[in-house]
Amino acid sequence: MKKNYYIQFLNLLKALEQTAQTPDIDVTSKLILEEIALVVAKGDMLTVSDVMGLKHIGSPATLHRKLNMLIAAGMVDPVFQGTNRRTKYIALTQESENYFRRLSDAIQMARPSAR
Repeated sequence: MKKNYYIQFLNLLKALEQTAQTPDIDVTSKLILEEIALVVAKGDMLTVSDVMGLKHIGSPATLHRKLNMLIAAGMVDPVFQGTNRRTKYIALTQESENYFRRLSDAIQMARPSAR
């Protein structure tokens, strides 16, 4: 079989997930975290209500439970912006930034070197 860089990345990801540096979160929580990261990368933030609306990932009850798991794992923080104390936004933590950096490093390792 021809060298497949995606398969190589998946192997690196699997090895990474077995280290103590990777948060112990399930697949649904990772999907939520990825959705949050995509919005943050665009310079915006999701609210708790926005997360509850991610119906393609799960029911509102499941999403709420998984969001609480992400908060408990230190991957996200609920924050207020300005003087508005009614709306909670979801911010990435340094722990989640480190997690995504490690994933990025794994992609770089799987990538063919420029010739």
